[in-house]
Amino acid sequence: MNTEIYLDKFEIAVKAFDKKALEKSELEIQTGIWLNSVVLRLQKKHWANDTDEKPHSGSAIFMGIWIDQEAFSKKILKYNIHALKLRQLNGYALQSRSFADSFRQKFREFEQKWENVSVQFGPQTLMEGWIPLNDEKIQKDIVDLINSFIEIAPLIDETLLEFQKKTNS
Repeated sequence: MNTEIYLDKFEIAVKAFDKKALEKSELEIQTGIWLNSVVLRLQKKHWANDTDEKPHSGSAIFMGIWIDQEAFSKKILKYNIHALKLRQLNGYALQSRSFADSFRQKFREFEQKWENVSVQFGPQTLMEGWIPLNDEKIQKDIVDLINSFIEIAPLIDETLLEFQKKTNS
């Protein structure tokens, strides 16, 4: 797998994405090569203590779309939503399992819209799936995944609100 070619394809998809829809959603997009994978990451600023950390090793919630050698060999493009080290996320009193359960309950309504998706993971992976890799339409497929994520991103915010630290007034 030529990572530079796929990084270029990911970046073309990001450039083609509707900037107004992205601004309205408050999501930020980053692309890069992390952990031997070509990755596109979507997240809101308040979903991470350090939004620029690459790859995330601290507290963060984000959607990833990626291809690595295994996915390339299987001719698939993978996606997931990670929730890492949530107990440390600033402004919230989170327990990973409770957060994952609450998010997944809300996600059920949207699950059928996500191809080959599963929520049968530990609390760090809220959901994960894959779509067939088609180099002829990979940019469109990435844009479609971004649009699908924009639709469910409010579920993360709703779930975070359940765990927001109360301020003394």
